[in-house]
Formats: sequence, structure tokens, C-alpha cells
Amino acid sequence: MEKLPYSVAPLPENEDERVQALRRYRILDTPPEEKYDGIIKAASLICGTPMALVSLIDSERQWFKARMGIKDRETPRQTSFCQFAVSENRTLVIEDAQKDPRVSQNPNVLESPNIRFYAGAPLRTPDGYVLGTLCVLDTVPKKISKAEIQALEALATSVVSFMELDAKSQALIQLQSVALELQKAKEQFFVNMNHELRTPVHGILGMADLLHQTGDPGLQKEYLESLTESSEHLIRLINDVIDFSKAESGSLHFSFKEFDMISLLERYAEEASDKAFKKGLAFKTILPPARKSIDIKSDSIRVRQILSNLASNALKFTEKGGITVELDLVTETETDINLRLSVKDTGIGIEAHRIPILFEAFSQTDISVSRKYGGTGLGLSICKRICEALDWNISVESESGKGSKFVLEMTLPKANLSEKVEIAESKNRVNFDFSEHKDLKILVAEDNPVNQKLILKMLEKLGLHGSVVSNGIDALVYWEENDLDLLLLDIQMPELSGLEVARILKKKPSPKKVPWIIAVTAHDSTEDRRACAEAGMDDYLGKPFRIEDLGERIREFLKVFPSSLAS
Repeated sequence: MEKLPYSVAPLPENEDERVQALRRYRILDTPPEEKYDGIIKAASLICGTPMALVSLIDSERQWFKARMGIKDRETPRQTSFCQFAVSENRTLVIEDAQKDPRVSQNPNVLESPNIRFYAGAPLRTPDGYVLGTLCVLDTVPKKISKAEIQALEALATSVVSFMELDAKSQALIQLQSVALELQKAKEQFFVNMNHELRTPVHGILGMADLLHQTGDPGLQKEYLESLTESSEHLIRLINDVIDFSKAESGSLHFSFKEFDMISLLERYAEEASDKAFKKGLAFKTILPPARKSIDIKSDSIRVRQILSNLASNALKFTEKGGITVELDLVTETETDINLRLSVKDTGIGIEAHRIPILFEAFSQTDISVSRKYGGTGLGLSICKRICEALDWNISVESESGKGSKFVLEMTLPKANLSEKVEIAESKNRVNFDFSEHKDLKILVAEDNPVNQKLILKMLEKLGLHGSVVSNGIDALVYWEENDLDLLLLDIQMPELSGLEVARILKKKPSPKKVPWIIAVTAHDSTEDRRACAEAGMDDYLGKPFRIEDLGERIREFLKVFPSSLAS
């Protein structure tokens, strides 16, 4: 074999598996896509180079999913710079190609495009395969800062995230296809979800970046409000998908408590009125005359979820006029009460032929509506599943171009007034102050550094102080060596899980006081709650949570452990 005048990188040890992994993504020889083009533009701007590439290294070639400043769609692998980054599995920077023996005689250096500078961050999959690089190039030697390298690596991670999302979307579509029409609907659903999820993530990252760049308190407040709005949007999307999954598997969780329906509607109206006002719409609430309260026993969270979904849709699809929420008392006996809750709008309406499938999953009216108004298309399907589980009825009346009216009919048992709970304020957050219990000995067992900092700061805002450990074993050691009143215990931790820690604490023979344990976890299902209770945990806090949620859990703890025991 003829010796080449330039170096060729050795093949990675897992080359066959690496190439197979690349081909599983089904990205080779696909058309250009705006999301990848946007990433190389960002890389070019950050690093100040005229050329940038998303380069994928196949067995024999280097193929470009996105390219800037380079005419060819692919080149031989053996003449590529990216082969070295793939082989070495690290970010590669060549400040002056003429001085680097690996590439000084490379045809891409000696001839067009006359490369002098190269920086390539590996495109590393979650299972460790390096498929190529996100790289920037220039025709003059240059240096690159540490911050620019970090930015390039972060953008490379985004490239892989897009590839993962595309691959998983395709796989899910294939697995769930049962009919051609359903298949088409699901394809569109995943396209919508791709857009819907990236929109709030983009807002979160963008506003966080702007926050770093400004010291103006007014702008900081504005950016924080936008960041919070994007975060809440993201959580709503995630909750939709989780709730739909639970509904499909028949594992929706319900909690039946006494509450006042009128109070719930009034609280929600405060929140929705603000949103309607910002859009220039009227928001009206009509309640049964001469009734100050309607005390019932049901799942107030699910009632509010349905109301919120219907009202949010009404606000979304209405440009002029307004929304009316009306509660009618249909019949009442000594034990039960029949209610009709309606949400009426003056929006775009629904075409008659679409109404029969409106409450089915993935049935958002059409593609143009999805693109204009957004959403997962799962909300009404979730409402329908909740109603079926609780023996309620939900229906719709609508005329295209003239608006819609959704009606929820419920027969509910009356409340035992001695057990009635107050509906929490939805607009004005509750301010908790536990500074009189500042001597409480609190431990946070959490392995994620960001979550550690967040929970400790929340405790400080509540007037409390906490210590932190990063795994289950350290939590047990801390308990052995220190007095402890309250343990905020993450379930998923290295070394020893939260469930195992709780079991040991509850069963270990010791004269030491066992702390009150609050499970803190991103898993929030009936099964998870049951597992925590069986392990001996005293309360449960699902992530993500607000400071008010933590405050409520601590308030419940203090009912059992008054200040005299904590001091």
C-alpha cells in the first residue's frame, strides 16, 4: 500500500459498533435541516470562523449534515481533520495546520479550502460512540479561548440531542403505528412535540444567558419572569405526556377531599382573567345565584385540571370577544349534587366532521392549527380519560368560525363540612416563615449539585438551615454522628437509594431519634408513593416543586414535631 504524505488516524477500537450506531440514526444522506444549520451558524459566530460543519464519519467518508463555507457534501475520511477527533475521543484544536505534522501535507491544507485553523468537538452519543464532530475552520492560523471551546462542546451536545430526539420519535412512531391514519397523526404529534419542547427550552436557555449579561435590576426581573413562564410551559407539556401515559395504562392517581367548588372557580378566575386581559379578551365567571359555597367531596386537582385545560384552549383559540365560565346547579339531594360546568368562547370554532374525534389522542384539528397555536394535542384526551374514570361526562358544541362550548357534567357527593379543606390561593403565593424554628436540624440527601443548591436556598428563604450529603451512605453516616429532625431524601441516589436509606433508618435498632422523612423525587405515581410509604417515609414531595410546596410539607411536619421538640 502506497505511503501517504500525511497522517491517517487509527481506527477506534469499537469502529464496527461505532459505524453501526451512526447508521441507526438514519441521518446519512438526508436533506439539510434548519436546526442543524442554525447550530453551525452559532458555532461560526462564537468562534469567528468562515467555515463550520456538522461532520459525520462513516467507514470510508466524511459526510456533512450541515456545512458553511464548504462546497462539497462529503470528502474521503482519510483526508479529514475530524477523523483525529473521532479516534482520540476528545475535542481537537489545531491552531496552525502547517505546523502540525499530522495534517501539514494534507491536500485540504495544500489546496482549496486551504485550511489553517481547525477546532472540532466530538458528537458523542449517550452510549459513548463518537459519530463525528461539530467543527469550525479558518484559512488563517488562530487561537481559541477556553470559553469558546466550551461553547463549541455545548453546541455539539445539542446536535446529538437533536439526533436522539429524531431517532426516538421515529422509533416510537413505528412501535405505536396500528393504522395509517393513526400513524400520520402520531408523526405529526412528534413533529409538534419536537417544536413544543424546544420552544420553552430555547426560552429558558436564552433568558438565562441574558441574565448573565445584564446587571440592570429591571431587565433581570423581566428576564426572570420570561424564564419562569418558559419553565412552567415546559412542565405543562411534560405533565401532559405523563398524564396521558398514566391514563392509557389505567394508573391515573386520584385524591378525594372535601372542598368548595365556588372557591375553586373564583381562585381560578383570578389567574385566567389576567391572561385574558393581556390578550385583550374578556373573561366572565357566572356562578349559581344565592350560593356562597358548594361543598363537595371529590378530586379538586382533577376538577381544576379539566377547567384549566378547557379555559386555556378557549384563550388559545380566541382572538376577539371573550370566554365565559359558568357553573349551574342542576339537581341536589341530601347526599349528592349534580353540577354542570361550561366553558364558552368566541374563537375559531371546530368543523363538524372533527367533533366526533376531538377527544381522541393526537387528534388536534389539523396541521395548520397545530403550527399556529401549538400544544401537544393530548389535553382533551386526558380530560376525557379523567371523566371516564370518575363517571363524569364531557361534551362539546361548536360551529366553525363562531366559537365553542365545552360542558362538564358531574354528580358529586356532598362534603362533610367538618373535614372541608381550603383551596390554596392560585394567584397570590403563600409566604411561609419558619424562622422561629431555625434550630431545626435538617439534612438534604441529594446527588444533583444544582438541586442541592436550590433546596438549601429554599430552606434559607423559609427561615431554616440545612446540611447536605450526596448519597445514601453519607446520609446514614450523618445521622449516626448528628442529631436530626428532618430528612429531605432523594429516591434516586448513588451508593444507596433513598428507599434503602429509609428502610435502614426505620428498622435499625438504635436509641437515636429517627428523623421525619420526606421523599423528594422526580417519580410521581401511585406506585412510587406506595413504595415510599412502605419503606417508612412520612411524606412525599414530587419534583419539580416550588418553595410553597416545600413550605407546606414542612408545615405538616411541624404539626407532628412542634417547636419544643426541635429546639
